[in-house]
Amino acid sequence: MPRHYNTARRIDFILKAFPKLRRKLEYIGRKYHEIQENWDYDCDYNGERWLVRTLAAARKLESVFDVGANHGDWTAMVLEENPGAVVHCFEISPATFQKIARRAEAEGWQPPRAFLNAFGLSNENTETKIKYFPDGDSISTLVEVMSAHKYELVGAQVMRGKDYCARQAIPGIDLLKLDVEGAEHLVLEGFEDLIQPATIPVVQFEYGRACILTKYLLKDYYDFFTKRGYRIGKLFPSSVRFRDYQLEDENFLGPNYIAANPQLAGILGAVK
Repeated sequence: MPRHYNTARRIDFILKAFPKLRRKLEYIGRKYHEIQENWDYDCDYNGERWLVRTLAAARKLESVFDVGANHGDWTAMVLEENPGAVVHCFEISPATFQKIARRAEAEGWQPPRAFLNAFGLSNENTETKIKYFPDGDSISTLVEVMSAHKYELVGAQVMRGKDYCARQAIPGIDLLKLDVEGAEHLVLEGFEDLIQPATIPVVQFEYGRACILTKYLLKDYYDFFTKRGYRIGKLFPSSVRFRDYQLEDENFLGPNYIAANPQLAGILGAVK
């Protein structure tokens, strides 16, 4: 057994005599671990802006998909970092779509700069039901949830990404960003053979506790992307830590992972 583990166990044994202090240190330890794992949803600090800025500097941020656009904050960031980018936004919740539509009108996001779509992407073209959270619409989802917040079942539409690209004559996507509260794997399935490093060189996808309910784990994402030739890594504030899958990474502490073309991976971070 490692020496540091024995030392930690002895310290914990001593702390049992001080239960309040022990609980406080346990809380601090958990929070410190979360910080080290970059469990942060603020795009200005968690690496999302750094990623967009880096791709823009490399002239790899021309065609962008914002799947799960919500209120449009991520789209606004992309257009700020590269005003010449073309962003296709997808928002599955009808009520939330009205919010981003009002923002788009106010900020001048019209085609060909931005295309707003009042539907989501998935693995089929159909009408469906989503769980819509009126008090927190950023967590509205297609998949099962365990939440103390009340939700409403509302009608929505979904479309396959491959069919959308064919309809819009889109040959490739520089950055495909997925933030769909646990349904990321369904969106990926809908792109079929377009998910290739040459066609979609960078995919940003969320991994977190929703994967417990969907049973689509980080290993499944690694299997999906690596067999197609991508490198996978977790997004940090100023780099992507590319490495092979390790079981200890299955901690459900996201938020974001990156699948990248191997050549582009060298720009985004060290490949191990």
